[in-house]
Amino acid sequence: MNTNYQPVQRQERVEILDLLRGFALLGIFMVNMPLMNAPFLTEMAEFSLWTDPVNEKAGWIIDFFFTGKFYTLFSMLFGIGFYFFMKKADESGNSVLGLFKRRLGWLLAIGVLHVILLWYGDILVFYALFGFLMILFRKKSNKSLIIWAVCVLMLPLLFSSVLVLLIKFALTVPEVAQEMQAGFEASSIHMNQLFDHIIEVYTTGSFTEIIKIRLQEYQNILGGIFFFYPNVLAMFLVGMVLARRKVFEDLAANRLFFKKMLFYSLPVALVANWMYAYYSAQSSYINFDWPLVLSLTGFAFGGPSMTFVYISLIVFCYQKGYFKILSKAIQKTGRMALTNYLMQSVIATTIFFSYGLGLYGQVDIVQGMMLVTGIYVVQVIWSHFWLKYYRFGPMEWLWRTLTYGKKQKMKL
Repeated sequence: MNTNYQPVQRQERVEILDLLRGFALLGIFMVNMPLMNAPFLTEMAEFSLWTDPVNEKAGWIIDFFFTGKFYTLFSMLFGIGFYFFMKKADESGNSVLGLFKRRLGWLLAIGVLHVILLWYGDILVFYALFGFLMILFRKKSNKSLIIWAVCVLMLPLLFSSVLVLLIKFALTVPEVAQEMQAGFEASSIHMNQLFDHIIEVYTTGSFTEIIKIRLQEYQNILGGIFFFYPNVLAMFLVGMVLARRKVFEDLAANRLFFKKMLFYSLPVALVANWMYAYYSAQSSYINFDWPLVLSLTGFAFGGPSMTFVYISLIVFCYQKGYFKILSKAIQKTGRMALTNYLMQSVIATTIFFSYGLGLYGQVDIVQGMMLVTGIYVVQVIWSHFWLKYYRFGPMEWLWRTLTYGKKQKMKL
């Protein structure tokens, strides 16, 4: 079997995909910043460090325009990348499954190290794990992939609805209701203590203590596999369909497709994201109730629909030549997406944690948004100058080298 495969060369890249990756980096960082600066409980329950009207409005803006939109965009791009990777097998007549599995294995390793050493909110672990599942779908028809994507998107709604119904039913039994109420109260006390403990450790703890509390946070968010991460697999499948249809390889021929995508997605995005932003402030993953189901409904439909709106608008501007200089700069940021994603964690944790500036819990949401913008601008500039001399970002080079089992050429 011929295994002399090579990574995608610079001239083979589809520029619009790099532009979308670069744009996604900004959105992901905007969502991650408040979570890097506060305990995970701010997402799981009704905890908040900033309750003034200005910061509440800023949080609403992040929920409406950013949360759930950009990791889904990255997921779609991952699905497109999967198709291109598998396409090598179609063109050569040989299987690249072993190579793809090795690629995912190293991505999983990078994600695990990201969790342990930097931040619990890593997405790479789930990208790698769901990437293995993608292998099972590689020969399915486009229609089948879309059906599977819709079904996967509905899983969080089904799961949360069943849980709420079971809890409501249990509360109708007096003996059970009394025990459950006591359990809720004990859980609330524990969570309040944990909230304060997390802030103390990240602010003043040693590096070892920070790793321990980070792993505890990661353990607590693993339930997200049932509520948030189905979107990842669903968008993997959607990305694979779009890649098969070559919608990004020939934008002019697919102009009508993007117009329709915008037309149908925009109303859903507006309604669903209002629903998510409104009900997420009232919902809790500790005391399950109907606001959580409504929040997850808005999230399930609002994330992908707003993602499609953003894609359509970016494609339109790209075709028209609007913001050409900015687009070129963001494309280069997207070519170094893995490096820039990890660097965002390095920079933010250095600012917030005790081994850096120790500002954990002291940067509010509005200040965080400004900080994200400033750091992203630096990343755009840095990516531009780096790629003047090198073919890949540092982490992209390492990932390729590990995947292909030989040192890749780095300098231009």
